[in-house]
Amino acid sequence: MTVPPDYDLLIAGGGLIGSGLALALARQPLRIGIIEAVPPATHEQPSFDSRAIALAFGSRQIFEGIGCWPAIAPKTTPIRHIHISDRGHFGVTRLEAAQASLPALGYVVEARALGQTIYQGLKNFSQVELLSPARVININSEPAQIQIQIVSQGRIRTLSTRLLIAADGGSSLVRQLLQIPVQRKDYGQTAIIANVATERPHEYTAFERFTNTGPLALLPLGEKRSNLVWTVKNTQVPYLAAVDDETFLAHLQQRFGQRLGHFTRIGKRHIYPLQLLRSQQQLAHRAVLIGNAAHNLHPVAGQGFNLGLRDIAALAQTLADAHKAGHDLGAPETLTAYAQWRQWDQHLIARSTDILVRLFSNDYAGLSLARGLGLTALDLLPPLKRRLMRQATGLAGRQPRLSRGLSLL
Repeated sequence: MTVPPDYDLLIAGGGLIGSGLALALARQPLRIGIIEAVPPATHEQPSFDSRAIALAFGSRQIFEGIGCWPAIAPKTTPIRHIHISDRGHFGVTRLEAAQASLPALGYVVEARALGQTIYQGLKNFSQVELLSPARVININSEPAQIQIQIVSQGRIRTLSTRLLIAADGGSSLVRQLLQIPVQRKDYGQTAIIANVATERPHEYTAFERFTNTGPLALLPLGEKRSNLVWTVKNTQVPYLAAVDDETFLAHLQQRFGQRLGHFTRIGKRHIYPLQLLRSQQQLAHRAVLIGNAAHNLHPVAGQGFNLGLRDIAALAQTLADAHKAGHDLGAPETLTAYAQWRQWDQHLIARSTDILVRLFSNDYAGLSLARGLGLTALDLLPPLKRRLMRQATGLAGRQPRLSRGLSLL
């Protein structure tokens, strides 16, 4: 007699993607375990320096389908306008939520607040178990299940599951243990992320300003607060990380201009080296990679986290449908159906992001002219602009139930 596994699915990684998937599936009759190295309690101190995430409108609909958007919404700032420009060159594009018949193009939320809301929601479901602090140290595949060894507070435990989901980020240990190779592209760039205060209110506008060293983005937070994502060359990082706030803001002012008046305050600066990382395969025996474990993108278009949420929406529906039909959650046909569903969106976003980085991170005269013409043409062609907004807001292509704001049930 075959002994049933301990879990229907184990999720390695309890960050926003891993915990978000667990919450998306929490109403299904499934035994779910989350393996997380860092106890959630260590993330419960919001501050001025909290990292901000831009949720596309389609991501809002996913959270509506999951059922937690009412708890998230009060913690967000809507993006109703996007201003795109190229420093030192002509050409500007303005994207408006009203042009897409949407209340907002997206929403900015602090990562810590979003994570707290998701974990608060998980507390309502006893069939979801948090294993933390713990990390995966070994994986052993068997025909009908997969054995996972974890270490927690010095003790080694062996768990079994029908399906293992790697949601443990760009440096995924599970991906390494599964011996899945990755493709990497080093852009020679680093993102400097901080919260800044400005003289003028942003009026719910997100700014994307391209420069010859990389893009500079401002995401609206409070009335006169924005989240800065400044991409610079690696050679500039030691200086910009070391200078005092006043000097840093002077350099930022020079790059960004006076659209929001003077920068008056900056929080702690965080440094993130940038690269494109894509796993060469996203499936293994009874295992699947999602989020940054599968695709880690440059932040130029703010698409990385939203792409991971769309992974959640498609995988949650695939698994829920398979369970209702009495199919094996870890069967090759189940996982292949998910991978084929996500292939087009993942490839399009990764390729588009890479092209944007290469196109807007240099100052060649020919490319500068082409960029200016492109931005001007986009601003003057409403149909093209609407198509771009539909893709950027995550509303293009085949939409899972969650992406349409509908529950899985």
